[in-house]
Amino acid sequence: MSEAETICAQFEEACADFQVPSTRAAAEQILSSFRQIPKVLPVCRYILDNAQSPMARFQVALAIGEVSMRDYTLYTQADLIQLKNYMIEYCLKRVDLMKYVREQLLCNVALITKRTLFDISDADREAIYVSLEQLYAMEDHGSVIGVALANALVDQFSTTRSSTVGLSWEFHHKAKLFFETHILHGIFQKSVTRLHALITQLQQQPPPPQNPPPLLTELVTLVEKVLQWQFESTQSGTVLPGTFAKKSSDDNDDFDKEDGPGTVKKTYTIFPKHWQPLVANTDVIWLLFTTYSLVQTDDVLSHRCRQCLIQMAGFNEEFFDNDVNRAKQYAATFIHGTAQMMGELRKLGNDPAAYSENGPHLLGTIQIVRRICESLSLSTLWTIPEFYKFMDDFGEITVVCLQGTATQDIDEGWISEASDECLETWVRLAEVAQPSDGRNINDPKAGLSASDAEGLVRYVKNGCTGIVATYIESKLLQSQQTVLDDEEDEDVSSGFKDWDTFADQLTYIGTLGRLDPAKSLSNIHQLMESRFQVLKQYFTMSGIDNEDNQLYHIQEHLHWLILISAHVLADPGTGEQPMIPDSLMHLSGSQGFDDDQVTNLSKLILEIFRFLSSFGANTVEASNCSPQVAETLVWFMERWSKSYVLVDENEYGYMSPTIARVFGRPGPSDGHGLEIVDFFIDQIKANFVLWSADPDVLVQIIRWLHSCGISTNLKTGFLQSNKFPDLVQFVTANLEQLPENVHNSLIQTITTISSGASDPQVRDQYLGLIYSMIEKRLGSVLHNTEFVQNFQRGDMMNDVMNALEMFDGLALASQYNNTQSIFNFCSRFFESMHQLMNMYKSVPEVQLLLLQFFADLAGRLDFGLLESSQKQLLFQIVVEIIKSYGTSNSGKKRIHTQEEEADRPYPDIATALSLLTNIMASEFEDFNRTENATPVAPGNADVADVVLFGVNVIIPMIDLEMLKIPALCQQYIRLISNLIEFFPDKLAALPQELFNNLMASLEFGVGHDIADVNILALQAVAPLALWAHNQMLANNNVDFVKPALRKFLEQVIKLLLFENLDSSVVDGAAEALLSLICAEREDYYSVVNQIISQQANEIQPRLLHAFEKLDSTTPRELRGVLPPSRNVAGFKEALFVFLVDVRAVLRIK
Repeated sequence: MSEAETICAQFEEACADFQVPSTRAAAEQILSSFRQIPKVLPVCRYILDNAQSPMARFQVALAIGEVSMRDYTLYTQADLIQLKNYMIEYCLKRVDLMKYVREQLLCNVALITKRTLFDISDADREAIYVSLEQLYAMEDHGSVIGVALANALVDQFSTTRSSTVGLSWEFHHKAKLFFETHILHGIFQKSVTRLHALITQLQQQPPPPQNPPPLLTELVTLVEKVLQWQFESTQSGTVLPGTFAKKSSDDNDDFDKEDGPGTVKKTYTIFPKHWQPLVANTDVIWLLFTTYSLVQTDDVLSHRCRQCLIQMAGFNEEFFDNDVNRAKQYAATFIHGTAQMMGELRKLGNDPAAYSENGPHLLGTIQIVRRICESLSLSTLWTIPEFYKFMDDFGEITVVCLQGTATQDIDEGWISEASDECLETWVRLAEVAQPSDGRNINDPKAGLSASDAEGLVRYVKNGCTGIVATYIESKLLQSQQTVLDDEEDEDVSSGFKDWDTFADQLTYIGTLGRLDPAKSLSNIHQLMESRFQVLKQYFTMSGIDNEDNQLYHIQEHLHWLILISAHVLADPGTGEQPMIPDSLMHLSGSQGFDDDQVTNLSKLILEIFRFLSSFGANTVEASNCSPQVAETLVWFMERWSKSYVLVDENEYGYMSPTIARVFGRPGPSDGHGLEIVDFFIDQIKANFVLWSADPDVLVQIIRWLHSCGISTNLKTGFLQSNKFPDLVQFVTANLEQLPENVHNSLIQTITTISSGASDPQVRDQYLGLIYSMIEKRLGSVLHNTEFVQNFQRGDMMNDVMNALEMFDGLALASQYNNTQSIFNFCSRFFESMHQLMNMYKSVPEVQLLLLQFFADLAGRLDFGLLESSQKQLLFQIVVEIIKSYGTSNSGKKRIHTQEEEADRPYPDIATALSLLTNIMASEFEDFNRTENATPVAPGNADVADVVLFGVNVIIPMIDLEMLKIPALCQQYIRLISNLIEFFPDKLAALPQELFNNLMASLEFGVGHDIADVNILALQAVAPLALWAHNQMLANNNVDFVKPALRKFLEQVIKLLLFENLDSSVVDGAAEALLSLICAEREDYYSVVNQIISQQANEIQPRLLHAFEKLDSTTPRELRGVLPPSRNVAGFKEALFVFLVDVRAVLRIK
């Protein structure tokens, strides 16, 4: 037996062992050793020719790919080209070769083609496409090999699918550009031509084969890959050279209907203009529709076809150089093809279950419709005769999808996603019905005649009104099923609110409902009024049975009708004053006072709120009230009141007289808004009593109150109301009757509103009531004669924790107009809190509340309004609290797995860091500080001393496991970064161990895989290095910091040159590098020379020249303020040019 035969036998045996778990490790070792044999490629060919098992062929194919790339320079070009041709011939001659073996061999061919690309002649490069053409022209198996090879080439030359072969980013980039420019277009053209011939052949041989021919599979796969190619010429945004794209989930070749709609691709390709005659060709588009109709029974191939069509459905008029006729031909082809897809669905009737069974087809069809409507102008679509019928069909499908969301026993995944896509499409169409703005260059009615525009608006309004009515109907139907489900499983609650779960849908419906608001509001009002009348009968007439849970159905209906009303009537207005929608304002203005639909629907909901709030807490009626409806009503009041109550007429170009009078301010329009505020206060009090045992309703009431406290109009109205003092009295007198978990937020809210009183005496009176209640609560615990002996008893601890929650609510309400008052009150209890911290050293819950109180107090107080003595008092108590916390938690063992699963991991550490961060911030938020401020008296603590003391206590408690939690890591690095950035002069006095810990923390941050953490750490490194540099210029000794600077220098250079670098990090890294170079110039030159010497000889001159150019823009000295690079003209620009040049050859894949 020859040596080759012996190796072949051993190799086959190892491959057999590889498939047995018990011998796999030993087999892997043998296979790995085989790849290390010098000049092993001839042996690989021998094994490939003689091995019998598919696994042996596959493993040797893997070896060929790895060895040919690793030992590329050891073989001649002729050898590699011969090997490449051998593998193609091998695949051509073996029709029965396993697909995975064939794919690996063709992958090797593609790899060698790419690797040799710039080492061969122009003629040989042109031959790449010619050889593909020859394979495509073969019959049967030969053409399969040709298309499979094209698939492998597209993978290897792409951004995300290419193999890791140890080549520079620049090489990969240049190879991709060559392939994209010279080969890709031809591959796509040949592929669609071959696909057309194959489809024609299959159509002539009915019935189609049960399993798709291999050539069809390869062609469809290839066409999809090309249509998803990320073109360099159309990429938006700057990508830093050397940044390799990560493989995304969209590159996953597998598709399984059971995985649901999450597997469907949602990113789209932007094609260069010169591809338009091919990818937007009507014959090519129709070919793909035809292919889809033939492969519909194959889940994977039909998915690929749909993805192709979705990609191609997104071209706009500009892609056709605004050639109207070509755009219309393209649109007409898509409308015709998609109409056939919708026709397949319409054959299923109106059965949502059948639609769900065909979920991928349903969703793909809708996504194509949406892409067409989003990409092309309505003036283009409108002129196509089939467009009306097309949209009619789409409207019917939308109705079935919406009905499907309310149907029991249907998998919601596909139907729900399809419903959302349908609604988004109608919202896009609804833009045409918005009033035209002469300044809007993107007017959707542009290009339409006045009569056409009017007809289109009328059509869209009618369609959208029907969609809204169907949505309401489906939600009412769904709500009845919800009641039945709740009966079967009363204890299960998701915790999510419907206005959050269905936020997108409700927003879409709100938009569509405003298109023809008269019809929408009329429908909603009629439905709500009828339910309310039935509801009143249940509560006011005796002898009516709750037959079939009719009462619960009515309440569930009201819940949804109120939710939908809120989205039609008002916007959320997050972070701003939400305006009353124009269409509603004009509708109201066009109707008489008594017939005003906007105010009438609003008043109906206010009346429902009043009626359901009118029962005593312990009555039979109260027991029949729905907490969900109560919560929804309160949520409605919060959303609606911000827009309507005490509306400011000056903010509107047009104001409805009825809205101004019913809900507006006193004044010219004689508005009754203050009466609404009085009504609100009465209902808030009533609902606090009625729902005192239901935290969800109470939390919603407090959110509403909080919203009133931050809305200028409502806050003013509350403070002007004669009933507001009663509300403060009510809250302070009845707080203990409410669940403890709402005390904190309720005190914060009522304090915030009270602090806005313009009369200082009135404000102090309100705050005095709140202080008295909190003091009474804490005093009842501390002054209890049994407290000292029984402080660890459960009820005692609960009382303490409740009192601390109240104090925290007060701290959270601190702002400029109450800082002095709240601080003076809270500071009276600082000593008591310190004692509690020591008493409860083994109770983390109490310690956490104390830390949280001081963190919030430090974060919310306006330090510019505090006296120096008050600040010292706060600093001293914070030091004592942290000291006590450190004493009781030092060396504490933590179970990391439990912490990571918690809602808030390591809450005590996180809160302590927050406390120190807020103390740190107080130094810079104190606007009364000036350069001539009185220095801190000897013996007194300043901000840096407090923070450094705290850091010294907390750092030993933090380990790397904790820093794997992103939020905690960012919080920790931010604190360390700010400390070093603003107080570098304090570092010299630190204990060596603490200093080393701080530097290690920064090192960890610079190397972290979260960009925000990198930036925070670099923001500390820059001023640290700048400080050290200036100290050296002043001949001061900074030897203690030099080892750390050397490490940072190496780390930042490595980050900039060799790591996967987020572009957002470059600015921070530039500032850090500049400061480090100035501080450690000799070390910098040493590191640079080391990097250059380690690279290949051919790129060393290029690197040397790049570093010299960068050095010419770097100053010898750097004096001044942070960030230093802003004072050095051209450094950042020079660094970016340097990185573009150098990273391209140093970054390897």
